[in-house]
Amino acid sequence: MIQTRAYARAGLIGNPSDGYFGKTISFIIKNFSATVTLYESPRLTILPQRSDRLEFANFDELLQDVQLHGYYGGIRLIKAAIKRFGDYCTKIGAPINRNSRRNV
Repeated sequence: MIQTRAYARAGLIGNPSDGYFGKTISFIIKNFSATVTLYESPRLTILPQRSDRLEFANFDELLQDVQLHGYYGGIRLIKAAIKRFGDYCTKIGAPINRNSRRNV
């Protein structure tokens, strides 16, 4: 099992994708972070978090959720990252067995 955390970062000067060639001055904000846990599993499962909810107690709760988290959670980004990882593995000659179904 692999577990790691990435802290929020606020850029003061520069942007990795702009004309500064990735040179930036930024600050890490340890009050906010994302944690990822990876472990071997027979299925690929992305578990939704609070910002990815689709069920609410009432209309006001939905409005509060949208105000706090916006309209989209992180699932789109996670799926895109997994897809790009698969593309990269194929490009370097280390394809992932996409149709693997093992019993645990």
